[in-house]
Amino acid sequence: MRHILPLLVLACGCSRPAPVVVGGGDDEPRGAHGTFPDEAVNAAGKSRAFRLVVPASVDLRAPAPLVVAFHGMLIDSKDVMPRYTKLDDLAAAKGFVLVYPEANGKAWGLLPDKVSADLAFFDALLADVRAKYRIDPARVYVLGMSNGGYFAHLVARERAHTVAACAAHSGPLGLETLLGVRAARKFPVMIVHGDRDPVLSVAFARENRDKYAREGHEVKYVEVPGLGHEWATGAGINEQLWEFFAGHPKK
Repeated sequence: MRHILPLLVLACGCSRPAPVVVGGGDDEPRGAHGTFPDEAVNAAGKSRAFRLVVPASVDLRAPAPLVVAFHGMLIDSKDVMPRYTKLDDLAAAKGFVLVYPEANGKAWGLLPDKVSADLAFFDALLADVRAKYRIDPARVYVLGMSNGGYFAHLVARERAHTVAACAAHSGPLGLETLLGVRAARKFPVMIVHGDRDPVLSVAFARENRDKYAREGHEVKYVEVPGLGHEWATGAGINEQLWEFFAGHPKK
């Protein structure tokens, strides 16, 4: 079935040495270019893994945008998500740093203790990447697919003064927003959903769009005709994602 195709992609097995901090002066490069698939950081007392992508197009001397991409549930992962989203190609074309965090237990959030631990992971990951690279504090973005889309919504809500904008693909708001988003800042959000999604109905996306709009958030809503529970590769969605992010630095 089309909606499970992203979950059947084999993980990439490439590897490179871990990035190191180079220089430190205001006009010196920091970090290194490359793909670093096995990075780790301590968060809430546990070692948490992530995949870091720093294309050659990123100027290591200047503050760069950062995109944190949360994968879906079950067999999706930090190594599978790059294969079906092609976000690495987008990062190379647009010159941003890209991070794929790895979920513990094959899912993001859902239970209160896990939500707290996963938010702590986001905080620690962001601090780690900022220590190694020049990251523009006004251009930190989050996105996610399916369960990762749910968590991208949640990270943007809970870290509204850190995250410039959020994009959720096939992933609705969770029970944490049952009574409203109620974010500390009205962050912009992009919602992408297929109208033939058999896993998470498009009705969730439409309701989320309206909920955000009622609370004063800027919303870009993309409903893809004929799309199931899969990344909208044929709809030019990556270019739209970047156009949305690039147009919404944090003010």
